[in-house]
Amino acid sequence: MAMTGVVKDELSRLAVLKPCCRKAEVSTLLRFASGLHLVGGRIVIEAELDTNVTARRLIKDIGEVFGHKAEVLVLAPAGLRKGSRYVVRVYRDGEALARQTGLIDNHGRPVRGLPRQVVSGATCDAEAAWRGAFLAHGSLTEPGRSMSLEVTCPGPEAALALVGSARRLKIHAKAREVRGVDRVVVRDGDAISALLTRLGAHDSVLAWEERRMRREVRATAHRLANFDDANLRRSARAAVAAGARVQRALEILGDDAPEHLVVAGRLRVEHKQASLEELGQIADPPLTKDAIAGRIRRLLAMADKRASDLGIASTDANLTADMLAP
Repeated sequence: MAMTGVVKDELSRLAVLKPCCRKAEVSTLLRFASGLHLVGGRIVIEAELDTNVTARRLIKDIGEVFGHKAEVLVLAPAGLRKGSRYVVRVYRDGEALARQTGLIDNHGRPVRGLPRQVVSGATCDAEAAWRGAFLAHGSLTEPGRSMSLEVTCPGPEAALALVGSARRLKIHAKAREVRGVDRVVVRDGDAISALLTRLGAHDSVLAWEERRMRREVRATAHRLANFDDANLRRSARAAVAAGARVQRALEILGDDAPEHLVVAGRLRVEHKQASLEELGQIADPPLTKDAIAGRIRRLLAMADKRASDLGIASTDANLTADMLAP
């Protein structure tokens, strides 16, 4: 099951006992998922949800907390809609429920943001508001480079109110408009884990963190492998370039080069792919890495000085474009 479905399933089964939290959750869920309709001069509330368990939870809370009866209609998959949708409808007491949940004000006008009692409520009400918003129109992507927790909002006022609720929970969320749709987004991995924990999705947090850790370990392993491979290629290219310069140095100096420098130079020429440490182990007697490097460096410097005095090409003459590539 995708992470969004896992979280929604757990949140829909979460037991909430405090009446204020249940009211805040229902109010926000209806605000984010419902539409207000006039049927025969009567206000009807319809909330379209994507899971059966969420629909059952909403019907139960509407009955137990607000004392109204709701029914559910199942919309079969059709067109671009792959899964069934569940419409919770309150027909007879729609206006009373709309006033109780803050969907309309005292003058019967629709409220554009979140209800006042949710915005000014306690911290637990902010958690309940986010829980209701996520159950209505939330999504959670898999951990990775573009991980995010998003909630689609009915308007900019509701989005800003949800951002404010996140701020009260010490969670950094952003409101943005994408192709005419208002969304609230949380992108930081630690913030996503903290928010899911505050909402009560503890099992989902463990599953999400496990996937996140597995993804980070895999990415780190790939990054280190690529880094080591690049280092090996650079080291091999540098060794081949050094071998070409030493070959030219031996040609320039001929018999005038000191014997111990010639021995180090010939080791470099004969073992072009070997590292300096490996050359030191091959030498007789064995030499340290610094000793081999110093002798080759002095051999090249002596040859370049001789070439400058004679007006001939230096040790760089044998280098090709491939050897100079980064």
